[in-house]
Amino acid sequence: MKTVYLCLVSALLFISVQAQEMQTGFTYLENGKNAEAQEFFAKILKEYPQNKTARLCYARALGLGGQPKEALALFEEMRNDYPGDLEIELNYAEAFLWNKNFEAAVPVYKKLVAEHPENFGALLGYANTLSNLKRYQEARVYINKALEVDAENPSAKVSYKYIKLGMAGQLAKRQEIDSAVALLQSNFEDFPQDRDTQLNLIAIYLPNKSFEEAAKIYSGFNKNSNDSITGKIGLALVAHLQEEEQQALQQATEAYTLSKQKKTDSLVRLQAAERYVQALVWNAKYAEANQTIKALDSTYTDHKTLLALKAMLGMYTGDFKASVKNYQQILAQDSTSFDGNLGIANAYRASDNPLQAYAFAQKTLDYYEGQKDALGLIKTLDLSYAPELGARASLTKDNGENQAYSYGFNAALPFSTAFKIGAQYGYRITRNGISGEEATAYELGANLEYRIMPGLNFKANAGLIKASTNENEYTDTQGGISLQAKPFKRQQAEFGYRRALQNFNAALLQEKIALNDYFLNYNWGITTRLGWYTSMIYTAQSDENNRKLLFTSLYYSLTRKPALKMGFNYQYLSYKDQVNALYFSPSKYQAAELFADLLLKPAENLTIHTVAAGGRQFVEDQEATSIFRAEVNVRYSFSNQFDLGLYAQYSNIASAVASGFEFGEVGLSLRWQPFAKPLFK
Repeated sequence: MKTVYLCLVSALLFISVQAQEMQTGFTYLENGKNAEAQEFFAKILKEYPQNKTARLCYARALGLGGQPKEALALFEEMRNDYPGDLEIELNYAEAFLWNKNFEAAVPVYKKLVAEHPENFGALLGYANTLSNLKRYQEARVYINKALEVDAENPSAKVSYKYIKLGMAGQLAKRQEIDSAVALLQSNFEDFPQDRDTQLNLIAIYLPNKSFEEAAKIYSGFNKNSNDSITGKIGLALVAHLQEEEQQALQQATEAYTLSKQKKTDSLVRLQAAERYVQALVWNAKYAEANQTIKALDSTYTDHKTLLALKAMLGMYTGDFKASVKNYQQILAQDSTSFDGNLGIANAYRASDNPLQAYAFAQKTLDYYEGQKDALGLIKTLDLSYAPELGARASLTKDNGENQAYSYGFNAALPFSTAFKIGAQYGYRITRNGISGEEATAYELGANLEYRIMPGLNFKANAGLIKASTNENEYTDTQGGISLQAKPFKRQQAEFGYRRALQNFNAALLQEKIALNDYFLNYNWGITTRLGWYTSMIYTAQSDENNRKLLFTSLYYSLTRKPALKMGFNYQYLSYKDQVNALYFSPSKYQAAELFADLLLKPAENLTIHTVAAGGRQFVEDQEATSIFRAEVNVRYSFSNQFDLGLYAQYSNIASAVASGFEFGEVGLSLRWQPFAKPLFK
């Protein structure tokens, strides 16, 4: 909160002492010309070193002119020379405020108001002292007493304004929003359209999604061209928070265009340029944003605002290392920077470095107590490493009269941000309505994940499967290991080995066919919108057959909100031996399809994910047939720690299931985190 210092000019200053003409010096003090006042009174003191008025004025000139320690020392000398003098005591108390030693000022002012309860200067000084210590309730008591003494005093009214700003900030942190807003609005009685009050109201409205109220205030910023630019900058932010990105870009463009006319006001030009670049990024116009940043670089090289824009662009384009570097440069200039501390915390999180993310999020809170975004980031990180329990159930049917029911449970327990273990249990029963075959399978396993370094993870799992059919019963092993890496910007790779048993239907379980997969998955974000995913699998089966599978997908993100992407998929599959009586195993299979993937968030706690694809498939030398698949996932979050998911899917793609039949499946899942924080420290 802006600190208001009371300037107490003694009535003694207007008394001529020993015929010395000091009016010129008084005028210097009244007009804030402290250097001139200091020089003026120093000359008088050379001739009259014990003149009380000159000594007091000289000390005030020092204190108000940037030498508060020297001023305090002089007032302490005068207290010894003039014990109990009220005017000297008032100036002595005020000198503590100049030195920002508010705690030391408290007992001095407390004694003064006790001895002189009607003294305006003492009451106002004490109110300002308490306000600087953020003891706003007490400050309010004494500023009201000061106003009872002098109801129209402008200094007291200004002090009261800032006391109410501070009180409103504390109320807002306690989520007493209505009280905070009412208190701020009361400032308009003495200060209509006060800018400090308006900005504090906006600071409450925006995080509480009162966008119309914030926009109304920004729309009133029209006193001059600079004011209009500031208003449009604010309106662009409001539009962005309402997810109206085109409107945000329009307002930002208007502000930027107006600012270019300001040849001498570089600050407002930079502010407008900052919002313009941000709006370009929000609208995924990354090339234009980068060009504008380069144009600004010649004028604002290494400026914190420009570094923050470079970091923001890196975050949106997946260049997290560049973002970290830019935020580090900001913090080298200003270790308390909000953008620097919270920005680098988010960049470290995106770079798989959670410990650093935690550290800088906490630093943000050290400098900006109760800051919502920092608290939100820490909460997200905490939930990422909190224990988790899950359950699932599903029903599967195909047009070969195969039907399966399954359910399972899983648990995950992180021991650190780098190491996590888990366990899972599953049960599946399958029946065939034609042959009457029936089989059950029980699976029990454990897994672990270890982050070797940021961007490189190791995963392993192992377990047992116990199968029982009409004619057979056995127990076998399952498991796998893999490495996940992010070698370059917007690139992800995974390779490994896994072993599993065919359990789609009773016949496959009866045969006890184990699949030994050696796989490589690779995803490349060619641009921020265009991506290419490829998966290659070689499978050595226990029945001495082997399989080769290639799947590749080229996709393009059309919109961010809602998240819509479309693309083209191609799949190639071949088996060494054809065992089609038991499972789909062509010598050559190809499929090509177009797909659309849509992610909707119609409400804060509801997510809907849909995928649909259609195309053609080619089985060996047979005539091509049409294929279609669709999937819908709906997830509802009852809280950050508990959610319910429902899904349904259908496919007639021959390679989708081992039997080669079209099939459908419905299921549900539950996720529960019993603790909101990790169990480790």
